[in-house]
Amino acid sequence: MYTSNVAVIIPSRLGSERLKQKPLQLIGDKSMIAHVVNQVQATGLKNIYVATDSELVANEVIAAGGKYIMTNTDCTSGTDRVYEALQNLDHQQQLKYVINVQGDMPFIKASVILNVIAYLKKSQYGIVTPVAKVGIDVANSSSNVKVVVDNNYKALYFSRSMIPFGATEFLYHIGIYGFRKDTLEKFVKLPQSALEIQEKLEQLRALQHDIDIGICYVDDIPISVDTIDDLNKAIEHYNLLKSTS
Repeated sequence: MYTSNVAVIIPSRLGSERLKQKPLQLIGDKSMIAHVVNQVQATGLKNIYVATDSELVANEVIAAGGKYIMTNTDCTSGTDRVYEALQNLDHQQQLKYVINVQGDMPFIKASVILNVIAYLKKSQYGIVTPVAKVGIDVANSSSNVKVVVDNNYKALYFSRSMIPFGATEFLYHIGIYGFRKDTLEKFVKLPQSALEIQEKLEQLRALQHDIDIGICYVDDIPISVDTIDDLNKAIEHYNLLKSTS
């Protein structure tokens, strides 16, 4: 896979509302952002950066062997932070694809990221994002975003509600977005949409402005850390992995 025209940018702000200083929280002997950096590094990609507003986060990135780009504190979304970081790259003209990997998925697998890149490159979509099939026990939480798709693997709608109604199997949305660079630029210049504000899902901005989002299927569902309960689950998972390794 030709990867020199791909950049992975991990947005990581310090001021999380639900979990104080989320990127710095320890999972085992490493901070969460260090885990994410190391997981992304396992892709073998060259252009990997953390976009942050905090010197404390930047120091963790350096300690993990990664690279960072300082961004403004007042970015309205992770995607806006990714785009601002992209503008600060000297070689951005050589890039065609930008992958937004959330900074709160400490066990994200390299294969998921590579699948997104592969599908983005071979498809006609401006945005590609992964999903995994889950049962009602996982889908039932409003923290877990569901998506419905058409027969061409195009997203029709994302919601925190149980969609489609009456289903026994659901498509769980994983928070990684692969953008063609021109689509990313178009997206961040659009105003927030009504559905985006109502559902608190920025991908709905794209759908409401006729930007198609393609779906790729993966098997792994990474732990996303938003609350102290999520952090405790991540720590338990890490300890289990360590005990069996």
